[in-house]
Amino acid sequence: MPDTSSSAYAKQPVGKPRIPVVFWLLLTISLSLVMGTVLLSNDMKHLKTVSHYFGFDLFPPEVRPPPPKAIPRPAPPATFALPLHVIEPPAAQTASTFLRTWRISGAAMCAALRNAGIETTDWAATSFNADTFECFFEQSGKREKDQLPNSIFVIVRGDAAGTINNMRVKIVNPETDQNGQLDPGILRIFQIMLRQPQWLDFHETLNAIKNLRDIKEDGFGASISFTREVLNPGNYNFTLSLDATSGPQKRTRNYFSSRIWLPLPDHAVDINSAQPESVSEPSDAEAPAESPEHRH
Repeated sequence: MPDTSSSAYAKQPVGKPRIPVVFWLLLTISLSLVMGTVLLSNDMKHLKTVSHYFGFDLFPPEVRPPPPKAIPRPAPPATFALPLHVIEPPAAQTASTFLRTWRISGAAMCAALRNAGIETTDWAATSFNADTFECFFEQSGKREKDQLPNSIFVIVRGDAAGTINNMRVKIVNPETDQNGQLDPGILRIFQIMLRQPQWLDFHETLNAIKNLRDIKEDGFGASISFTREVLNPGNYNFTLSLDATSGPQKRTRNYFSSRIWLPLPDHAVDINSAQPESVSEPSDAEAPAESPEHRH
């Protein structure tokens, strides 16, 4: 047989060697691994740079919630230091007390007496002392047989500011009714003197005077007395005064002295207008006279 193998191979052309597909696949996988490693390394810094370069926002900025606010620390408990004099017992030499004051001026008291028919003089300075002011009323009756004439003497005394110092009444052989009670015309003097200052705690004084009984009452610096003279049983003396006798009363009076305080406004009009009209008053009651001076 003829040898045809060498001739057949001799006729085939000589070409370039062919690269297997497996090689390209392995190369692609290797490059991909390398590029992935590079891009994903360093917390994907290179991948973020490449995506930003090509305009892709593959990794939007992470929105982090604000940090929680710190819980405020509680404030330390407040401490107070009391001054020593608050817890110390009061010293006797600095103690004070309640002290009564006049709620009517001398001029207003004299006007109230005149309105009731007791014709006192005007409130004016005395002839012996320009700092002392007063008004007075005096009336004398006729003498009958061996008896002294009945008489009435009333005086209201104070200072230039209108503050009353004392009020006095002296009655001699006063007229009485069949029950031995004082004549209503004379009793009216005491009614006005006791009611105008608006001191409501002297309950028994007026009744004792009406029955010509001795009485003496004291309270918060005020002193009221109605007594029969020992040597002259037909003579009676009445005194109403404000006297700061104890140490606490004197300290209170000095502290609230009008020489160091401004005068208070006069609220008499407001007080009178606020009273209901339906309230009934005794027939012998006298309305407090309006005082042009300040009230304490």
